[in-house]
Amino acid sequence: MKRQRKKTYGYPLAAFVTAAAIAAAPFTAFAAVNSPDDNSYQPPEPPAPNYNQDLSPEFAYSEDKWASLRDNVMEYDELADLIHEYNPTVRSNRSTYNDQKNKDLNDVYDAYMEDIQDIWDQADSADDDVSAASFRYSANLLTQQADDNYQDAEMEKIQYDQTEANLVYQAQQLMVSYQQAQYNMETLQDTRDLLETQYQVTQAQQAVGMATQTDVLNAQKSLQDQDSSILSAQKSADNVHRGLCLMLGWDVDAQPEIMPVPEPDLSRIDSMNPAADSQTAVANNYDVKYYEKKAGNLSSQDLIESNQVTLQNARDTAARSLRTQYDTVITARDALDAAQAQLEVETVDLNEAAVKRNIGQGTELEYQTAENAYIVAKNNVNTQKLQLLLAIEAYNWNLKGLTTSN
Repeated sequence: MKRQRKKTYGYPLAAFVTAAAIAAAPFTAFAAVNSPDDNSYQPPEPPAPNYNQDLSPEFAYSEDKWASLRDNVMEYDELADLIHEYNPTVRSNRSTYNDQKNKDLNDVYDAYMEDIQDIWDQADSADDDVSAASFRYSANLLTQQADDNYQDAEMEKIQYDQTEANLVYQAQQLMVSYQQAQYNMETLQDTRDLLETQYQVTQAQQAVGMATQTDVLNAQKSLQDQDSSILSAQKSADNVHRGLCLMLGWDVDAQPEIMPVPEPDLSRIDSMNPAADSQTAVANNYDVKYYEKKAGNLSSQDLIESNQVTLQNARDTAARSLRTQYDTVITARDALDAAQAQLEVETVDLNEAAVKRNIGQGTELEYQTAENAYIVAKNNVNTQKLQLLLAIEAYNWNLKGLTTSN
């Protein structure tokens, strides 16, 4: 199981060493989020969800909606709700936040600052300049550390919301990856069929002296290599399937019905305007909101200035991320157009090969070769649609506050 980092809360003591330890330790920390990749993503292994514990109140959704969330069907449009209700990190964060928001951290912080004030007082009453300077340095350092590590419930919620949004985005990527794996498997299997036919043809050619033993061995190796590729692709698909189940509350060995993802909404591209949308993306950005809130909690001038620089960088990054993602959308759309054009070519070639085969002017190998090129092109179109869907989703996430690129 993934280990969750637990928050710790101290209580003010007068001693200098204790004050230093309190100021040096952060008030809060939230669980890190794993980022999936194509082959090696290993999600956490939470216990099976208890549907009767730590969920939103029953009135949060309609009876039909609850039934849909609790069925054994995984749907793209339900990912956000499934993450919110059943993801182990989100459930842990919600529990911690519910405990945290009832604590008055301002009182705790004020008590810390009173301890630090004692150090300032010791500096003022020190017998020599060296001791006074040492006390002042320590008090100033502790003030900065206390300010920098202070995180109230609202700041904590911003980070938890950011974590949840990022998890939904990751779930979308995984679900798209799973569907892409199905297309890839079809292509790999059809290519294997073609390689097997080529192997059989090469064997027949060897029998009549038209091919060598080396040719046969090379054809056999190509077929064996393809089998290895199929096994590797299936392992990767199984890994993505497992990751989806664990992220969304299913048991590790569950077999939910995974529904197809939607087609990309091409009309959404026409309404994108990164110049006009930039203000919305910056205003909603989680990092921007976090550092804006943090600015109101700082008293150290050095940290105020440092936070302002960080805040401006977050604003710049949010605007830049939106622009970058828009460019990604346009690139993905162009790639889809090119793939569709290639599919049209391969469709024509396949039809011609079918006609030739039917009238005895073409071989089965020639037909299979054309058919394989068609399937490759078809699944490339399907893959480009998935990539365009993700690009559009990422643009929308930037508008909602999640930075997807730097």
